[in-house]
Amino acid sequence: MTDPARLFVIEARARLDDAADLVRHCLGQLDDARIWRRPSENQNSIGNLVLHLAGNLRQRFAANIDGRPDVRDRFGEFTSREETPKAELLRRFDEAVAAAGATLQSLTPETLVETRRVPDRGREVDATVLGTAFRAVAHLTGHAQEIVYMTRSWIGDRYEFRSPSLAPPEMRPGR
Repeated sequence: MTDPARLFVIEARARLDDAADLVRHCLGQLDDARIWRRPSENQNSIGNLVLHLAGNLRQRFAANIDGRPDVRDRFGEFTSREETPKAELLRRFDEAVAAAGATLQSLTPETLVETRRVPDRGREVDATVLGTAFRAVAHLTGHAQEIVYMTRSWIGDRYEFRSPSLAPPEMRPGR
């Protein structure tokens, strides 16, 4: 791989893994009831966001980049009230992250600059594989931060930071 292509794949994989770890970190601090609680009826639960992230990763990497059938139910990701247990929700999310990571690892400089016809806001557009991967990882990162905010809102001072040294002094362990 040429240096820029190799560096993109390495960095995209690192961002994918970091954002996925952040989602898992938050889910580990929540029970099923809080995962599926909605701040209001017109807002998403963390569970719906995790379903949405798994669906988006599958669509972008498996369907848009790898050319597999697009089986995504985007509407259902947001409207589901099924309250899938945390273990099953994590399994689906982890499968989507692992598949996305494998696709990233397989990308070559030639593939990164290829274009694909992909859905975008209700229409089909041409997008590079690099652009599609970049958007998917950025999308995951954005929702991961939303999940952190919601987790902190639900559990308050009991929220455990991934890096205790980055927590505000009054929230560090041993205080």
